[in-house]
Amino acid sequence: MINPFLIGRYIYLRPLQLEDSDFIARGENNPKVRETLFLFLPNYPALTKEKISQQINSRETIIFTIVEKASDIPVGQTAFFRIDWVSRAAIFYLAILDPAFWGKGYGTETTQLMVDYAFETLNLNRIQLHVFADNVAAIKIYQKVGFIKEGVLRQAMFHHDHYCDFWVMGILKNDWLQNKNKSSEVQGL
Repeated sequence: MINPFLIGRYIYLRPLQLEDSDFIARGENNPKVRETLFLFLPNYPALTKEKISQQINSRETIIFTIVEKASDIPVGQTAFFRIDWVSRAAIFYLAILDPAFWGKGYGTETTQLMVDYAFETLNLNRIQLHVFADNVAAIKIYQKVGFIKEGVLRQAMFHHDHYCDFWVMGILKNDWLQNKNKSSEVQGL
């Protein structure tokens, strides 16, 4: 493991580095990944380096590279954006940027690591996200970790010649604590 910050069973999260720009550009240019992230412009490593510099220098952003432990290969990104340190809230982001690593549970493990980090370490009270209403796989991940559908952003994005709805999902620290307590009770039986 290279510079691990949060360690899971199959993946670890390390701080984003400028050297990740090629991996990110390659991933965001992949047609399957672009499709799920609603990206429509090409990504260039030079522009990605600028974006990374801004992100790692922002007090409102905590961003990680998701790395598979067994191979030490980067597979995606995850972040908290627009962190409001007064309201104790943030926007969650997750992208597995290599389709070869989809369906392996890395999204669920990453989401759980980030939620635990948010509530145990950062003392956040609320995490929210937006997800395409038809992205069943992502919605299952978020629900499994404890996110709740809070609303619908109707016709929020234009994609494939029509407007698409997005769900607003959120999890509060109290939700997380209740889920954690239930899990502890079940394991204690």
